[in-house]
Amino acid sequence: MRRSLGRRTVGALLLAFALIALGVVSLNYWSVRQDMSRQSQANQLGRLLARSLDGLENEDSARAVLRGFLAEFDQLREEAAWEAGQLSVELLRRDGQRVFHSGPELGDSRWPEGMSQLNLAGRPYATFRAEGPLWTLRIADPLPSDAMLLQWLASEVGPSLALALPVLLLTLWLAVRSGLRPLREFTARIAALDLRRDLAPLQLDLRYAELQPLAHAFDRLLSRLSEQRAHERAFVHDAAHELRTPLAALGAHTHVLLHSPDEAGRQGAAAALLQGVERTAHLSQQLLDLARLDPAAGPAPSADFDLVELCAWVLQQAHPQARQRQVSLALDGPEHWPWHGPRHALQSLLQNLVDNGLRYGAREVQIELSPLGPAALRLAVRDDGPGIAPELRGRMFERFWRGEHAQEPGSGLGLAIAAQAARGLGVELRCGPGLHGRGIGFELDLPSQTPG
Repeated sequence: MRRSLGRRTVGALLLAFALIALGVVSLNYWSVRQDMSRQSQANQLGRLLARSLDGLENEDSARAVLRGFLAEFDQLREEAAWEAGQLSVELLRRDGQRVFHSGPELGDSRWPEGMSQLNLAGRPYATFRAEGPLWTLRIADPLPSDAMLLQWLASEVGPSLALALPVLLLTLWLAVRSGLRPLREFTARIAALDLRRDLAPLQLDLRYAELQPLAHAFDRLLSRLSEQRAHERAFVHDAAHELRTPLAALGAHTHVLLHSPDEAGRQGAAAALLQGVERTAHLSQQLLDLARLDPAAGPAPSADFDLVELCAWVLQQAHPQARQRQVSLALDGPEHWPWHGPRHALQSLLQNLVDNGLRYGAREVQIELSPLGPAALRLAVRDDGPGIAPELRGRMFERFWRGEHAQEPGSGLGLAIAAQAARGLGVELRCGPGLHGRGIGFELDLPSQTPG
């Protein structure tokens, strides 16, 4: 059986009720014990009898007074159903001779004068001793055992607790049921959602301050899902548009290649066809990189590698394109830098940043690797091209965004891939200075991790 919040709440409150009941019984037990010690029947009866015996010289008269008091006292105890034990009363003359005795024999030990508490004949007694000019009065009242006292307390306090328990249970049940009703309604609304269409915030009022953050958090989740879905739809639309253009051009060049009457036309169509295939392949690879770097695909695998070697490899791969465009490539960093992390994400980031500099008018592209201290290092790709206007830099990491005056053919995915790769690394890709006071730089600060 699954855990129930309602049962857990009711159980916790019942436990609190039981602890309160135990505390009430314990407090009453302690209070009654204290009162018995201070105001025992032996003390009360002893003071009355001592005053009554003052001035009586005749033994018969003294015994008659004692018998009358005890008869009345026993009747009162019977009416009160007090069964702690029989009272022991003893009257002695000044010479120590016993004149009267009632109750159990408790021995000849000398009791302290006044009220006290003694263990006599193996059990506790509250005692009273008074010495007058003619008589010595001794009274011993047996104190109840713990079991008797607890039984009496249960009979006194138990009915009140038993009456309070069903009232408490009913109140708790109604409160828990009413308190959980908004959650049940919330669950029903969620279960009825069609996530293919219903992504608008629910804007439910869960009535209670403790539950309202749950509704707000779920509405924020729906809003993010809606934004993500709109973003994905836009991405699919833009990707289809970007792929349709080169595919249409490929079809046109293929038609020319197949039907051109002269060799020159076929050669031109073949060259254009090859360029279109390269562009389509590049776009397809970028789309695959975006899918691979998407957070929904899970964390990228990490490996041990040398950052300097990776940077050199990226520049080597870009060398043919750089030579064709007459762009110089450079690497500024130490000879080796061991690192542990997702190699593919870092490789995609570097390739797209270098490609961005090669495509958009740079004469020099440089990768820089420099320490920032014992715990971090800075990786940067800088160029001396035309750069990006400051007012446009807020959009440059958007998918399929290209500058208004971009002449070079491209998809507008390179910087978006670089930014997503940086997020996968857990860092931020930001703008920095270019080379020689021109162009633009892209920087990120990596933790200075070592292999393992």
